[in-house]
Amino acid sequence: MTAIIQGAARREQKTSTMKRAAGVRMRIRRALWLVLGMLSLSVLLVVLGVYTTTRTQSLSVTGFASGVILTLGSFLGLLGLLLDENRKHLLTAAIVFLSIGIITSFLCLVIDGVCIALNMDIGPLKAGRCQYYSSGSSYSYENFYTTVPCRSLKESCSMSIRSGTCYCCDLYDCANGDYLNKYYEFVGVRSCEDVFTLYVLIWTLASLNLVAFFTGTLTTAVLGSVKFLGASVLDSQSSPSSVAQLAEFPFNSPLSHKVQGTPA
Repeated sequence: MTAIIQGAARREQKTSTMKRAAGVRMRIRRALWLVLGMLSLSVLLVVLGVYTTTRTQSLSVTGFASGVILTLGSFLGLLGLLLDENRKHLLTAAIVFLSIGIITSFLCLVIDGVCIALNMDIGPLKAGRCQYYSSGSSYSYENFYTTVPCRSLKESCSMSIRSGTCYCCDLYDCANGDYLNKYYEFVGVRSCEDVFTLYVLIWTLASLNLVAFFTGTLTTAVLGSVKFLGASVLDSQSSPSSVAQLAEFPFNSPLSHKVQGTPA
C-alpha cells in the first residue's frame, strides 16, 4: 500500500514540476519579448527626441528624457530576466527606473504635445506667408542679427531676427514686440519647410511618449509578477537540467518528504 502511494506521489510530483516549469518558461519568454519591445521603443524615443531638439533653438523639446530613463530600466529588466545572479535586485531596479520613466513620459507628453505643438500655428506656413532669412554661409545664426520689415494682415512694423530663421509676421505682435500666443520664429532651421517637418516630429514624439506610458506600465506589472515568482521555480526554469533532475529525483523536495513521512 505504501509503495502504491509513493508511486502515485512520484508521478504527481513529476507532472506538477514539469507543468510548473513550462508555465514559468512561457511567462519568462513573454516578459522577454515585452522588455525587448520596450527597449526598442525607448531607443527610438531617444534618437527621435535628440534629432528633434537639434532642429531648432526656439523650442525646448523634452521627449528624449523619458526615453533615456526607460532605456535604462528596460536594459536592467533584460539583464534580470537573462541572468540568474542578482535577478531579484536587477528586476527591482528595473521596476524603479521604469516607474520613473512612466511619470517622465507623461510629463513629456504634456510639455511637447500641449505646451509646444498646440502653440505652433502652421496655418501661415501652409499659406506661404512665412519668410526665411539667411545672411549666407559666411555668418552663423548665433552671432548675426538683422532688422527685417514685418507686414501682417492688420499692421506692419520691423523686427530683429537672427540669421537662419523662419519667421511669420502674422503671428507677431507689432504693438508689444512679442508673439501672439503662438511661436512666430524658428531659429536654426534651413528653410520654412523644416518647420512643418519639425511640427510632425513633435507630434510623433508626443504619440510615442503616450505609447511608452502604457507599454511601460504593462512592462512594470509583468516584471513585478516575475520578480515574485518562487526562487526555486525561477532556478528550475533558467536551468533545464534542474528540471530534469527534479523529474528524476522528485523525493528530494520538501513536499515529497512530507508524503514519505505520512503513515500508510
